[in-house]
Amino acid sequence: MQKTRKPFFYGWVIVGAAFVVMAVSMGIATNCFSLFIKPICAHFGFSRQSVGAMQTISNAAMMVTALLSGRIFSRFAVKQVMKVSSIALTVSFFCYSLASSIWVFYLISAVLGLALGTVHMVPLSILLSNWFHEKRGFALGLAFMGSGVGGMLFNSLAGVLIEGMGWRVSFQILAAIMGITLIPIVFFVIRNRPEDMGLLPLGEKGEQAPTAQMGEGFTFGQVVKTPRFWAFCLCIIVSELCMYGLMINIAPHVSDVGYSLQTSALISAACMGSLAVGKLLLGTLYDKLGIRIATLSAYAATVVGLIGCLFAHASPLFLVLVVLGAGLGCAYGSVAYPILTQSLYGLRDYSAIYGFLTAFTRFGDMLTPLVMGAVFDSMGSYRPAYATFAVTAVAMAAVCQLIFPRQKRSAPREEALAAE
Repeated sequence: MQKTRKPFFYGWVIVGAAFVVMAVSMGIATNCFSLFIKPICAHFGFSRQSVGAMQTISNAAMMVTALLSGRIFSRFAVKQVMKVSSIALTVSFFCYSLASSIWVFYLISAVLGLALGTVHMVPLSILLSNWFHEKRGFALGLAFMGSGVGGMLFNSLAGVLIEGMGWRVSFQILAAIMGITLIPIVFFVIRNRPEDMGLLPLGEKGEQAPTAQMGEGFTFGQVVKTPRFWAFCLCIIVSELCMYGLMINIAPHVSDVGYSLQTSALISAACMGSLAVGKLLLGTLYDKLGIRIATLSAYAATVVGLIGCLFAHASPLFLVLVVLGAGLGCAYGSVAYPILTQSLYGLRDYSAIYGFLTAFTRFGDMLTPLVMGAVFDSMGSYRPAYATFAVTAVAMAAVCQLIFPRQKRSAPREEALAAE
């Protein structure tokens, strides 16, 4: 008897769409920005710290949207929000090319941050949680690796464009690529839920199963009363300093220690490629090995990358450590938190809890460029920051092992919370 072929699951189209959204939003607007730091400073005479504040403002705006995401996405459909954000993101990134003062840069960064916060991490994780009740870690890793692939491609392109055509034209070309790709996908490919197409989430067979799954877990009001939740929030802030600090200044640091601009762009692009693979690998580790081992692996990789940055001046071989460490280590900030939110607290109040945790992520990201810029301006190098972050990452790995429950996946959440 011939086996009937299973119909193609549209959820994988959502994963592909999320991949592209990450590639052209975060891959361009966030992961390429370090290449523009030195040209903008050279053109206007700004300090590294003042230009780094652009990233701080952008992250502050994303933090605001994260705090409000529970209300935003309970009131409006994810797709509708993403439509507005995709247009706003494209326009604001283009406007960087027209800026003539630091205050204009700051204003644009605020608008860009608001748009980014409502077009990539939080809305995409909500979409993927709607579509996947099975293989969620793999789906998240595959989708979020788009930022790494996009960063790899667009870092290489941006490096060539900046050298050949200047930073203003480079902003314009990258904005055009963003708009042509991002806007049609959001408008015509994204679907909010499988039920809208008469489908069930992957891993569900019964008609009532999706509703039951969405009702599992805890409310935001319940989790904020637990000390372990606040310890996790503190870990997020400090961890972002270490992991985001590893990634955001790779290009200027490699250039500062004696390598060419093209080499720094190449290393930055290689880190993005490694990050892409790292996201898929980390998502799979969370599915297969559980939250404790997967988290420990990400911290170990971060330490390796930071050591590579610390000694990059001594030998090009240390640049290999930077690339390898950035892959799995920097994947933690995007892949781990949606998985940990679902594993620890369930789907009942997912958007509010994950949005709140994302706000702490953005707060850490907001502090990082200020800290890195201040260290560079006062000491003339990023190396003291890398040394401090390496030690801190080891401490945070130990703290996470203490606060995460001892189970492989997401069971039993009720007992873990009740134990507090």
